[in-house]
Amino acid sequence: MSLSMPLDVVENKDSTARDHLANERTFLAWVRTALGLVGLGVLLERLGAGSDPQIAMAAGLGFISFGGLTMIYSVSRYLWVARNLERGMFPVAIRGPIVITFGALLVAGAALVYVLLLQ
Repeated sequence: MSLSMPLDVVENKDSTARDHLANERTFLAWVRTALGLVGLGVLLERLGAGSDPQIAMAAGLGFISFGGLTMIYSVSRYLWVARNLERGMFPVAIRGPIVITFGALLVAGAALVYVLLLQ
């Protein structure tokens, strides 16, 4: 009994295999990033941030949420790119990186406010 999902086998014309493997490597990099964000969130929540456990909880939940959203983005991006590669097209990411950058800036800004104003 095979545990793998049945997949369509396509002809390896030009760079088909190379493109799909690159898409998969990119997806795995996003997964590593998302898991790192979740791990950092758990660490912050467990170790605490200074003397205020509510700040530690908020920071932890923020990073865990950001990691979860990054994972959702990575899966949707992977599937979108794979679908378009099969059509001989490559979708350029514009909105996703902008949203993730703003999310990262929001987390960094909150950390900066905490360090500068609340300590």
